[in-house]
Amino acid sequence: MTAQIGDIYKYQKKEFTIVALSSAMLFDPKNYGMEPHARSTACWRGYWCEYAIEDDELLLKDLYLFNSDDKYPPLNGVEVSMKSHFGHRVYKDVNMPIPYTGKILLGDGFMQEYYIHMGFQRGWAYKKLIELVFEEGILLECNDLSHIAKAQREAMAKGNINPRRPGGDNILKFVEDSFSLDYADKAWWME
Repeated sequence: MTAQIGDIYKYQKKEFTIVALSSAMLFDPKNYGMEPHARSTACWRGYWCEYAIEDDELLLKDLYLFNSDDKYPPLNGVEVSMKSHFGHRVYKDVNMPIPYTGKILLGDGFMQEYYIHMGFQRGWAYKKLIELVFEEGILLECNDLSHIAKAQREAMAKGNINPRRPGGDNILKFVEDSFSLDYADKAWWME
Protein backbone atom coordinates (compact mmCIF):
# COMPACT_ATOMS: atom_id res chain seq x y z
CA MET A 1 0.00 0.00 0.00
CA THR A 2 1.11 3.56 -0.59
CA ALA A 3 0.50 6.89 1.10
CA GLN A 4 -1.82 8.98 -1.08
CA ILE A 5 -1.33 12.44 -2.55
CA GLY A 6 -3.85 14.53 -0.68
CA ASP A 7 -5.81 17.58 -1.71
CA ILE A 8 -4.18 20.91 -0.87
CA TYR A 9 -5.91 23.87 0.66
CA LYS A 10 -4.42 27.34 0.43
CA TYR A 11 -5.51 29.41 3.40
CA GLN A 12 -3.97 32.55 4.89
CA LYS A 13 -1.00 32.32 2.48
CA LYS A 14 -0.12 28.76 3.64
CA GLU A 15 -0.66 25.33 2.13
CA PHE A 16 -2.56 22.84 4.27
CA THR A 17 -3.41 19.19 3.63
CA ILE A 18 -7.05 18.20 3.72
CA VAL A 19 -7.31 15.65 6.53
CA ALA A 20 -11.08 15.08 6.78
CA LEU A 21 -14.43 16.20 5.37
CA SER A 22 -17.82 16.10 7.08
CA SER A 23 -19.68 16.00 3.74
CA ALA A 24 -19.08 14.39 0.35
CA MET A 25 -15.98 15.18 -1.67
CA LEU A 26 -15.64 18.79 -2.74
CA PHE A 27 -15.02 18.25 -6.45
CA ASP A 28 -15.51 15.14 -8.55
CA PRO A 29 -14.23 15.15 -12.15
CA LYS A 30 -16.86 12.53 -13.07
CA ASN A 31 -19.49 15.26 -12.73
CA TYR A 32 -17.73 17.06 -15.62
CA GLY A 33 -17.48 14.15 -18.07
CA MET A 34 -14.03 12.96 -17.01
CA GLU A 35 -13.01 9.48 -15.90
CA PRO A 36 -10.00 9.76 -13.61
CA HIS A 37 -7.71 6.76 -13.59
CA ALA A 38 -4.91 5.81 -11.19
CA ARG A 39 -1.59 6.57 -12.83
CA SER A 40 0.39 5.55 -9.75
CA THR A 41 -0.21 3.82 -6.45
CA ALA A 42 0.20 7.21 -4.73
CA CYS A 43 -2.99 8.52 -6.37
CA TRP A 44 -5.67 5.84 -6.52
CA ARG A 45 -8.35 8.45 -7.24
CA GLY A 46 -6.52 9.54 -10.41
CA TYR A 47 -6.62 13.22 -9.45
CA TRP A 48 -6.01 15.72 -6.69
CA CYS A 49 -7.14 19.29 -6.19
CA GLU A 50 -5.88 22.56 -4.84
CA TYR A 51 -8.52 24.73 -3.17
CA ALA A 52 -8.41 28.29 -1.85
CA ILE A 53 -10.63 30.93 -0.29
CA GLU A 54 -11.05 34.27 -2.01
CA ASP A 55 -13.43 36.83 -0.52
CA ASP A 56 -14.70 34.12 1.88
CA GLU A 57 -15.68 31.88 -1.07
CA LEU A 58 -14.33 28.35 -1.57
CA LEU A 59 -12.77 27.85 -5.01
CA LEU A 60 -11.19 24.99 -6.90
CA LYS A 61 -7.92 26.61 -8.02
CA ASP A 62 -6.00 23.80 -9.74
CA LEU A 63 -6.81 20.24 -10.79
CA TYR A 64 -4.21 17.52 -11.43
CA LEU A 65 -5.81 14.69 -13.41
CA PHE A 66 -5.04 11.58 -15.40
CA ASN A 67 -8.12 10.98 -17.58
CA SER A 68 -8.60 7.36 -18.68
CA ASP A 69 -9.46 8.24 -22.29
CA ASP A 70 -6.71 10.90 -22.57
CA LYS A 71 -9.34 13.52 -23.41
CA TYR A 72 -9.38 16.69 -21.36
CA PRO A 73 -12.39 18.93 -21.95
CA PRO A 74 -12.23 22.55 -20.77
CA LEU A 75 -13.07 23.01 -17.10
CA ASN A 76 -14.78 26.28 -16.17
CA GLY A 77 -13.45 27.66 -19.48
CA VAL A 78 -9.86 26.59 -18.72
CA GLU A 79 -7.93 24.33 -21.09
CA VAL A 80 -5.68 21.62 -19.68
CA SER A 81 -1.93 22.26 -19.73
CA MET A 82 0.29 20.04 -21.86
CA LYS A 83 2.67 19.81 -18.92
CA SER A 84 2.30 16.91 -16.58
CA HIS A 85 2.92 16.52 -12.88
CA PHE A 86 3.59 12.90 -11.83
CA GLY A 87 1.95 11.92 -15.12
CA HIS A 88 -1.17 14.00 -14.41
CA ARG A 89 -2.24 16.86 -16.65
CA VAL A 90 -2.90 20.20 -14.97
CA TYR A 91 -5.80 22.65 -15.10
CA LYS A 92 -4.36 25.89 -13.65
CA ASP A 93 -6.37 28.79 -12.25
CA VAL A 94 -9.74 27.13 -12.76
CA ASN A 95 -11.27 29.40 -10.07
CA MET A 96 -14.47 27.35 -9.93
CA PRO A 97 -16.78 28.13 -6.98
CA ILE A 98 -17.45 25.02 -4.87
CA PRO A 99 -20.79 25.18 -3.01
CA TYR A 100 -19.60 22.96 -0.16
CA THR A 101 -21.57 22.79 3.09
CA GLY A 102 -19.86 21.21 6.07
CA LYS A 103 -16.53 21.06 7.86
CA ILE A 104 -13.05 20.67 6.42
CA LEU A 105 -10.21 19.61 8.70
CA LEU A 106 -6.81 20.90 7.56
CA GLY A 107 -3.33 19.95 8.74
CA ASP A 108 0.06 21.68 8.55
CA GLY A 109 3.44 20.73 9.97
CA PHE A 110 3.31 16.98 9.46
CA MET A 111 5.36 15.06 12.04
CA GLN A 112 7.25 12.28 10.28
CA GLU A 113 7.19 9.92 13.28
CA TYR A 114 3.44 9.44 12.65
CA TYR A 115 3.82 8.66 8.95
CA ILE A 116 1.71 5.74 7.76
CA HIS A 117 2.66 4.30 4.38
CA MET A 118 -0.97 3.80 3.39
CA GLY A 119 -3.84 6.07 2.46
CA PHE A 120 -4.20 9.57 3.91
CA GLN A 121 -2.42 10.66 7.08
CA ARG A 122 -4.19 11.08 10.43
CA GLY A 123 -5.07 14.51 11.85
CA TRP A 124 -3.10 14.08 15.06
CA ALA A 125 0.06 13.76 12.95
CA TYR A 126 0.03 17.51 12.22
CA LYS A 127 1.33 20.23 14.55
CA LYS A 128 -1.33 22.64 13.34
CA LEU A 129 -4.87 21.44 12.84
CA ILE A 130 -7.68 23.80 11.86
CA GLU A 131 -11.31 23.27 11.07
CA LEU A 132 -13.14 25.41 8.55
CA VAL A 133 -16.93 25.52 8.48
CA PHE A 134 -18.73 26.32 5.20
CA GLU A 135 -22.27 26.86 4.06
CA GLU A 136 -22.86 26.78 0.29
CA GLY A 137 -19.17 27.51 -0.29
CA ILE A 138 -18.99 30.52 2.04
CA LEU A 139 -16.57 30.37 4.99
CA LEU A 140 -18.47 30.86 8.26
CA GLU A 141 -15.81 30.08 10.87
CA CYS A 142 -12.29 28.86 11.48
CA ASN A 143 -11.33 26.91 14.62
CA ASP A 144 -7.78 26.06 15.72
CA LEU A 145 -7.87 22.46 16.98
CA SER A 146 -4.11 22.00 17.34
CA HIS A 147 -4.46 21.53 21.10
CA ILE A 148 -6.83 18.60 20.55
CA ALA A 149 -4.36 16.92 18.17
CA LYS A 150 -1.59 17.41 20.73
CA ALA A 151 -3.76 15.94 23.50
CA GLN A 152 -4.50 12.91 21.30
CA ARG A 153 -0.79 12.32 20.70
CA GLU A 154 -0.14 12.56 24.44
CA ALA A 155 -3.02 10.21 25.26
CA MET A 156 -1.76 7.66 22.73
CA ALA A 157 1.75 7.86 24.23
CA LYS A 158 0.45 7.40 27.80
CA GLY A 159 -1.85 4.56 26.80
CA ASN A 160 0.89 2.75 24.89
CA ILE A 161 -1.28 2.88 21.77
CA ASN A 162 0.59 2.47 18.51
CA PRO A 163 -0.20 5.70 16.56
CA ARG A 164 0.48 3.84 13.34
CA ARG A 165 -2.30 1.34 14.17
CA PRO A 166 -4.58 2.97 16.75
CA GLY A 167 -7.38 0.51 15.96
CA GLY A 168 -5.31 -2.40 17.22
CA ASP A 169 -5.55 -5.67 15.36
CA ASN A 170 -8.58 -4.90 13.17
CA ILE A 171 -6.52 -4.67 9.98
CA LEU A 172 -9.48 -4.40 7.59
CA LYS A 173 -10.91 -1.39 9.48
CA PHE A 174 -7.46 0.19 9.65
CA VAL A 175 -7.03 -0.10 5.86
CA GLU A 176 -10.55 1.24 5.15
CA ASP A 177 -10.00 4.18 7.51
CA SER A 178 -6.62 4.91 5.91
CA PHE A 179 -8.17 5.54 2.50
CA SER A 180 -11.11 7.52 3.87
CA LEU A 181 -11.38 11.28 4.38
CA ASP A 182 -14.69 11.01 6.27
CA TYR A 183 -14.85 12.74 9.67
CA ALA A 184 -16.24 9.55 11.23
CA ASP A 185 -13.04 7.71 10.25
CA LYS A 186 -10.42 10.45 10.53
CA ALA A 187 -11.72 12.75 13.28
CA TRP A 188 -13.52 10.41 15.70
CA TRP A 189 -10.97 11.25 18.40
CA MET A 190 -11.98 14.94 18.44
CA GLU A 191 -15.40 14.32 19.99
